[in-house]
Amino acid sequence: MSSNNAFLVGFMGSGKSSILKHISQTTEINTVDLDQVVLNDNSEHVETIEEIFVTHGEKYFRSQEEKSFANIENLSKTLISLGGGSLESTAIRTIVHQSKQSFYLQNEFINLWENIKNTNRPLVATGIDNVKMIYNERLESYEQCSNTIDMSTTSLQEASKIIVRKLGWV
Repeated sequence: MSSNNAFLVGFMGSGKSSILKHISQTTEINTVDLDQVVLNDNSEHVETIEEIFVTHGEKYFRSQEEKSFANIENLSKTLISLGGGSLESTAIRTIVHQSKQSFYLQNEFINLWENIKNTNRPLVATGIDNVKMIYNERLESYEQCSNTIDMSTTSLQEASKIIVRKLGWV
């Protein structure tokens, strides 16, 4: 993976995809959503991330996520949005934690739950207690990112501006 890529990291509902979309629409910065790459790489078998989870399980999804991440390793100066559980992969976590351009979109669990509770995300179906446990398990890894943006006090547009300014790519 090129050392000059940047990463959006955070739990489900933190705003990674929305921020990536905003930056893509308002700047010339190259952007990639890892979940979309996973879907593209598996398009002959499934149509949604949820379908991968239901049909093949989380372990299979994580292996596909790692393969898709490796497929984009030759990109340069690209902002990559990672799935909420991507840092469970040692290979992905190592690259992200070594990066000076990783952005953790931090928020309180209750706010994240409000953002996701009415969605069809596979983990949401397991209930709030299980989702909170997963959030707590991932927190330490998220917090090791080089930059943190408090999304409880920052709008998606403001967060986008902060990221673009810190990257200095435009």
